[in-house]
Amino acid sequence: MELKTIQQFRTTLRKFERDVAIGQQRDERTGGLSVVQTHTVINLGELGETTIGQMAGHMAVDKSTLSRTIDGLVRKELVSRNPDPDDRRFQRISLTKKGQKECEQLNRVNNDFIDRVFSKIPKSEHEAVIKYFKIFVSAMREQTG
Repeated sequence: MELKTIQQFRTTLRKFERDVAIGQQRDERTGGLSVVQTHTVINLGELGETTIGQMAGHMAVDKSTLSRTIDGLVRKELVSRNPDPDDRRFQRISLTKKGQKECEQLNRVNNDFIDRVFSKIPKSEHEAVIKYFKIFVSAMREQTG
């Protein structure tokens, strides 16, 4: 790929990171949570009751980092932590009722946001955008870890 093309793409990627990903920290799409906490709540909503190890694998994050995030969500009463009845060395995590409501709200707000974004893209291009975004994210993940 030509250097000029790479630089143009990197400029666009920085705009995406800054305006969309990083910008979520001050956005209704996080419900006042950090981006990491938001992702954790949404993923836990998808997985249901699980362990930190399983959740860390699902999210592709370090267990100790996730554990600290879970600690913050427990303090906010969004997540509960209970000993595994079969093996007390493990802790089961799940959303509390308050966490389930927060997860539903986060999903609703984020679904509305993505719907508004896609309304700016011709409908005939929606599947292509999704397909190529998945390919790009997969290639990025291969390079980073």
